[in-house]
Amino acid sequence: MHRLKINKLGPIDHCELECAPFMTLTGFQASGKSTIAKAIYYFRTIKDDIVEIAKKRCLRKMPGGFVAEPSAYKAMGQARLLKELADHLQEKFLNIFGSSWGMSPEMRLEYYFTDTCSMAVSLKEEHGIQIPNHIWLTFSHELESFLHRNDNRFSVTPLGVAEEEAESFQAEVNRLFDDDCMAVYVPAGRSMITLLSQQLGYIYAKMDDGQRRSLDGCTRDYLERILRIKPEFSDGLPGMAAQAGGTASLPSKTIWQSLSLINKILRGSYRYSNGEEQIVLDNGRYVKINFSSSGQQECVWILNLLFYYLLRQKRVLFILEEPESHLFPESQKYITELIALAGNCGHSIVLTTHSPYVLGTLNNLLYAHAVLNAEKADKIIEESLWLDLGRFRAWFVKDGTIENCMDPEIGMIQNERIDEISKVINEEFDMLLNLQTTDWEDTPCP
Repeated sequence: MHRLKINKLGPIDHCELECAPFMTLTGFQASGKSTIAKAIYYFRTIKDDIVEIAKKRCLRKMPGGFVAEPSAYKAMGQARLLKELADHLQEKFLNIFGSSWGMSPEMRLEYYFTDTCSMAVSLKEEHGIQIPNHIWLTFSHELESFLHRNDNRFSVTPLGVAEEEAESFQAEVNRLFDDDCMAVYVPAGRSMITLLSQQLGYIYAKMDDGQRRSLDGCTRDYLERILRIKPEFSDGLPGMAAQAGGTASLPSKTIWQSLSLINKILRGSYRYSNGEEQIVLDNGRYVKINFSSSGQQECVWILNLLFYYLLRQKRVLFILEEPESHLFPESQKYITELIALAGNCGHSIVLTTHSPYVLGTLNNLLYAHAVLNAEKADKIIEESLWLDLGRFRAWFVKDGTIENCMDPEIGMIQNERIDEISKVINEEFDMLLNLQTTDWEDTPCP
């Protein structure tokens, strides 16, 4: 099982956690939930970085190679795969977490993919260079040996890297990292990207490389993914499902259950038509996405991405920040159920949330799995949505660390974590009610 350790990074003072197929992080604002989510994304995408860098190294060897060789490598000849990966991961770290200048010298991230394959990121002072906090990477022996063995993995062909060769190498890397999931990060604050829907492609195309790199790495990945797959929604979600037809290995019941949940959340269906994003209503009319409600704008691409990858049955790690944003409690319940459905279809989930409705729904799905009378429980909550406690973890992020907030006796998220603020509100109301009662009793009769 994958393990993550964080020391002195952002709001996190220290935390250690074992990753699970379905994880939820809850806690106060600025407590460090996003820091943990971004750390998971950083490490879980390294395997794909290795494959892409190996491809580029091969393409540079072609006559008139069309991938520019980094200028820093020209004087030293062909750089080794390990060196190029390290340089890439240093830049990637800064792009995700920001400048290291303000970080504690004790900052350290460690991720264990297996007992023998791991990697760490720390800070080191570079003597003679005006950089107080240089990003320092430490690779496990097994990982370093693998990179050396595959330094020139791909052979040059007139058409570049052969697809079969690339797929074979990806499979080897996946086995080394014990991970065959593609990471899809959905950041918080999605409505602005949706609001600028029609101008987004133009704005992004006009940016130079430096401006693109200045975007937070997770947000840039999200933005580029949307721009890349948006045209595939030209027939809307039902049309996409119909085109998949018998070729999809996903059961038709699951497809239509997904569409039903999406319709309940979105109060319509998404479509990309004539260069504009639309919410198609039940009466056949549509609303342009930039004129839709804030809740629709916040959730539409969570729904689209979940459905898109459900249809393709390619294993994905979904890292979802605050999917409940701007949604009515009923819709929060439905989007949580859709996420659970994706998790039960072979995908992995990392979910950050502030919502007691999301946590309450997760508890219902966990409890439904534990009920002895499965047949009757299925009539209340469909079995396809139930969550297996063995694949689930919940963490409360607070005061620079994390706490396991699962109740071991009942196998659910602790109620006090769900109702912590409700308890305070109710206590204040009781105090005011008692004050009012006391005032009435102390008021003399006329």
